Amino acid sequence: MYIRVLEITDLRVIERIRIEPAAGLNFIVGENGSGKTSLLEGIYLASRGRTFRHAEAGPMIRFGAEQTTVVAHLAPDRVDGSADESGAILGVRRGKQSLLCRLNGSDVRKRSELAEALPVQWIGSQPQLLISMGPEVRRRFVDMGLFHVEPPYLRAYAEFQRTLQQRNAAIRQGSREQVSFWSTPFAAASEALNEYRESFSERLVHRTLELLGEWHTDFTIDYRFRRGWSSTVHLEEELRRKVDLDLKMGFTTIGPQRAELEISVEGGVAEKRLSRGQQKVLVFALNLAMQDLIKARKGTAPILLVDDLNAELDQLNREKLLAAIVARGVQTFIAAIELPIAVGRLPPGTRLFHVEHGRCTSDD
Repeated sequence: MYIRVLEITDLRVIERIRIEPAAGLNFIVGENGSGKTSLLEGIYLASRGRTFRHAEAGPMIRFGAEQTTVVAHLAPDRVDGSADESGAILGVRRGKQSLLCRLNGSDVRKRSELAEALPVQWIGSQPQLLISMGPEVRRRFVDMGLFHVEPPYLRAYAEFQRTLQQRNAAIRQGSREQVSFWSTPFAAASEALNEYRESFSERLVHRTLELLGEWHTDFTIDYRFRRGWSSTVHLEEELRRKVDLDLKMGFTTIGPQRAELEISVEGGVAEKRLSRGQQKVLVFALNLAMQDLIKARKGTAPILLVDDLNAELDQLNREKLLAAIVARGVQTFIAAIELPIAVGRLPPGTRLFHVEHGRCTSDD
């Protein structure tokens, strides 16, 4: 699926824009504060019902406006790569205290339905955070990939969350009987969830290593997936041992909510072993590896949103990453102050948009 027409109204500095992006590569070029990242944010909003910047809607709504609206006219990918005028219309309207999502005129009740209709993958201006921040960031990254690669995963994740919430509620009430009761379904849901995560993490890192080899990087990586409890015992047994600690702490201290995908370089923490530029290359490798796994499973990959490709990369690595993106044939939006390569070297069919003071023009 790709975006054939995109309309954004009252999003940050953008009053109203309407563009017809290419099914492949699109560059959004402009100075800082011009609105180029806001355009990417609009696409993300249509896919998730929320922004990647703030939890609150207020800051994203243009000053003086009551709400922001994004409408995306979608077209399915064709096997031969040609355009397809059929498709869907997805609309998201976000007010300060309201959210309305519609797909082909019908209300969308779950945000997961938005992500299924318009899957996107976001690589922000500080992609190194995927490596440097805490385990939760990498858990979300793995979960996002599993949502697309393994359809039953969403149900398994919901059951895990439900049983975790029930067990935590019992802990807060101080009821040992209820804690024991909920330990059994929580352990079963956790074991099922962990099987998905371990398998996917192994495939993700394997494909990432292949990409790093293809790019002839001067580093390689190793990984360890920690599931959140001892690998030598069943979770239910471990929960019984930890019940006193859990009651003291007020929450479940072990389980998939504590899982960690550890990425190391030469036996040390990747963040400390790699330069900022190398970290960025690694994060792109992880993201493109995920693209490959999703495409292998579904036949198509999420739309790729990239903010500030050029930063902290030398010219050689800029060109390597751009070539890798283009080779995947997925619709891509790259926001940048300037192009990473000369206009004459852009792949055929690339569309170039200029953003200034929230207004967007095309070179076409």
